[in-house]
Amino acid sequence: MPQVGRWVVGLMVALIGVFALFLASRATDPVMYYTGIVFFIAAVLFNFLQIKQVYDEKSHH
Repeated sequence: MPQVGRWVVGLMVALIGVFALFLASRATDPVMYYTGIVFFIAAVLFNFLQIKQVYDEKSHH
């Protein structure tokens, strides 16, 4: 059960990433478009980092 917090954070970051992608798709100016794309990429990288951390923890045991 201690991994529940990690799942919740990962899900929330994924939802923020999808919302940022939606904002980028509706953007009328380049600043909002690129901001949405950057937030989406950051959310994806964050979730991959979380996956890496879990595997790193398992390899240390």
